[in-house]
Amino acid sequence: MAQILEIFTATGRQPLRFTAYDGSVAGPDDAKLGLDLRTPRGATYLATAPGELGLARAYVAGDLQLHGVPPGDPYELLMALTERVKFKRPSARVLANVVRSLGVEHLLPVAPPPQEVSPRWRRIAAGLLHSKTRDAEAIHHHYDVSNTFYQWVLGPSMTYTCAVYPNSAATLEEAQENKYRLIFEKLRLQPGDRLLDVGCGWGGMVRYAARRGVRVIGATLSAEQAKWGQQALEDEQLTSLAEVRHSDYRDVAEAGFDAVSSIGLTEHIGVKNYPSYFEFLKSKLRTGGLLLNHCITRHDNSSRSLAGTFTDRYVFPDGELTGSGRIITEIQNVGLEVLHEENFRHHYAMTLRDWCRNLVEHWEESVAEVGLPTAKVWGLYMAASRVAFERNNLQLHHVLATKAAACGDDNLPLRPWWQP
Repeated sequence: MAQILEIFTATGRQPLRFTAYDGSVAGPDDAKLGLDLRTPRGATYLATAPGELGLARAYVAGDLQLHGVPPGDPYELLMALTERVKFKRPSARVLANVVRSLGVEHLLPVAPPPQEVSPRWRRIAAGLLHSKTRDAEAIHHHYDVSNTFYQWVLGPSMTYTCAVYPNSAATLEEAQENKYRLIFEKLRLQPGDRLLDVGCGWGGMVRYAARRGVRVIGATLSAEQAKWGQQALEDEQLTSLAEVRHSDYRDVAEAGFDAVSSIGLTEHIGVKNYPSYFEFLKSKLRTGGLLLNHCITRHDNSSRSLAGTFTDRYVFPDGELTGSGRIITEIQNVGLEVLHEENFRHHYAMTLRDWCRNLVEHWEESVAEVGLPTAKVWGLYMAASRVAFERNNLQLHHVLATKAAACGDDNLPLRPWWQP
């Protein structure tokens, strides 16, 4: 069984030690990192879903144990497991040999952990893909975990998007404040201006702008985020300038905004819906207004579905990513003028590092708050995402665009007007 576990994890260069419930061992005795397959059910998960999903099921259910790393930050083990972030699926010949070794009794599927959502084809009961009802359910799964849990992981800023580190020694809080500062400056916001922040989360950008005299509407599909964000505005006495609505961004009726910020929402939209999405954001801007789109992307312009992956089934249901080139193209195709683009890939790896550090520090409280399986999902997800950003499988891009006048006038400075 230990040898079978070694096959399914497609180990890279660093030596790992594998142990299993039948007493078998594979790998060097002095390896600091490793995996322990604890139950026959874990073997069934591996056999019936070869690859990352089977491994995730076994780990979340408690049938697979990690050695040498804390569950809140298994980054070092994930780096060692494979040279390619995603686990390799064994060849058909190898799988056939594994099947014979396992025995037929391990090939009958068992129910996945309750933290896993249904396959995409079964989610039709919640509505068509990216309909309002289904998007609301997907956001609920990801963001309505526990505001207390998120406070421990994200820190005081309650910001669940990539920070921008002014230097390598900056703290997470300094980097998140710097991110909001950068977006604020890119959008050329001034006291009295109007900002629409779609997918506003817990209202970090809303509060940052309102503190500087900007009138802001933030919209989020998460009821827990909206409740927390609105209370934060009340606590800072900012409600005369800003609000956080529990609302689909498509239901915002106001228009004529000086700026629109989309910070971490595009990942949930679906690539096929980009034209209508950016057309909607354009419709909310006054002539001369600015749009800042902050989005996780692939390293190329493919738009492969996440369906069936650990991320889709445990973290971001219905999420879909593509490259920055596709995003820029779609923004241009609706008639917006792209002014600037930059990549913050390394910054997101650092952000995830700091979130995992927070989770490790608050591990016992987090387990008490959301349960051990859910806490393990978040540690695994954030550490794996860090690996993906470091290895350039994922990137994070800012795209700044304007709704220029029909004559081409935009009244903007000749050179970037913000501090990097």
